[in-house]
Amino acid sequence: MLDKIKAMSAPPGHSLTGEPGKWAWEQPPRFSDPNDAIDFITEKLDRTIPQRDMLRMMTAGITIEEIVNQISFKGFMQGTFNPDVAELIKPALAMYLLKLSIDNGFTPRLFIEEEQEPQVSDETFFSIMKQRNPEMFKVMNEQINEEARLEEEFAMKKAETMIEGVDDDEGGFLNVQDEEQGVDSDDSWSFIIRSLCSIH
Repeated sequence: MLDKIKAMSAPPGHSLTGEPGKWAWEQPPRFSDPNDAIDFITEKLDRTIPQRDMLRMMTAGITIEEIVNQISFKGFMQGTFNPDVAELIKPALAMYLLKLSIDNGFTPRLFIEEEQEPQVSDETFFSIMKQRNPEMFKVMNEQINEEARLEEEFAMKKAETMIEGVDDDEGGFLNVQDEEQGVDSDDSWSFIIRSLCSIH
């Protein structure tokens, strides 16, 4: 007899060779209304032993998402409801378990945390390239150095342009003095000439 628990125990297409209608999920479901399915499950969970088991699993760190998935899948396997109802009742079951845990003084984990795939750092990338593909490493290294030199030259030219612009705006000593006194440059030169003539 094949082990039905292990996914790889039966060859592909084995289910098509069995007698149709012998499994519970192949029969009409017991509940077609999601509300009836929720009432049926919560009544069972309100019992002492099932409720204690739920609390122990949540205290141990099993997420509400995992518990709800197991309950809905088991209900479908037993022919209690169809796959559509199994999906529709998940939010209500999650709220039930959340309230149950809070009423008992702790906050459970809600969702399964997705594991982040490790990323290769730039340092590791260039280290591997230097060992495995030194020619490409040399080309990329020269390109990076060239880009750095161009950025440095661009920054220097930009700084020089800004300095020249400041000098042009400020002007000479006479312009600054004239602006402070509110006198034009031509008038100031005329005043100086007249003064010299009067001295002689």
